[in-house]
Amino acid sequence: MGVENIFKCKGNEVASIPDKIIEEIGGTYEEINKDANKIVMLSKALKEEDDKGYCVLPFCHTLEAESFGSKITYDHKFGNRIKEPVLKDLSQVDELKDFDLNSGRIAEVLKAISILKDEGEDIVFDITGPITTATSVISSEAFFKAIRKDKDNVEKLLKIIEDNTVAYILEGIKRGTTVISLADPAGTFDIVGPKIYRDFGGQTMYNILKGIEGQLGDTVVHLCGKTSTSLKEIELLETEEINVDGDRYIDMLKNAKKEKPDTKFTGNWCLKFPNKRKNLIACKLV
Repeated sequence: MGVENIFKCKGNEVASIPDKIIEEIGGTYEEINKDANKIVMLSKALKEEDDKGYCVLPFCHTLEAESFGSKITYDHKFGNRIKEPVLKDLSQVDELKDFDLNSGRIAEVLKAISILKDEGEDIVFDITGPITTATSVISSEAFFKAIRKDKDNVEKLLKIIEDNTVAYILEGIKRGTTVISLADPAGTFDIVGPKIYRDFGGQTMYNILKGIEGQLGDTVVHLCGKTSTSLKEIELLETEEINVDGDRYIDMLKNAKKEKPDTKFTGNWCLKFPNKRKNLIACKLV
């Protein structure tokens, strides 16, 4: 067991959004993030800019934390980031409220999925993994300290994140998203180490996937390469190479559902890579 088996991602973590696109849409970047129609406009503009054939939303990994109450700094150049976590101490974990999927930015993103679906767009719905979300609702230092000294509240926090993430994903599926893209930038095997990943991050990610597995419909889940190989490293995931037609990676993901209907999860790849694979890596939960 070792980090040498974890996928090496060469994609940029944060893509800068050109000023001209923001100016054409109108309003501040924060205003754009909180208006479904402007989210649609930005997503379609970035689709044309990147020439990948699909719309991506939301535009950052902070939405889940913001929905729990953390304060966000909006920045189209360097990416949205956490300004102030909602929790100062894990003893406050019972004060966390569930996502309100009918109000705030999270509701506008879900509305944007519905609009894009109605307009015939393919949608990649980016979901943030549990450790990244956890270290965005409380400081990283406090979270990892609590793993050693307050395991019960760490588990309570991760269970809250798990349940809300599942509910959020299922609503995105209901609205018509084509692909769920799931990544945990701050919480992969190589970042947190084997014990923390096995006991906390990996297990929670596995639980999230189990929570949506039977309700995917026509949606396929793309697991970040680092996430899929991390789960495989702790023996919670099996992989298989499958041949699927398609000129682009998005086409291969869509065709996987048509050609091999039992395909639910794929991985060992990065959506930010410019070229497509010659095949897909199908993933199955153990």
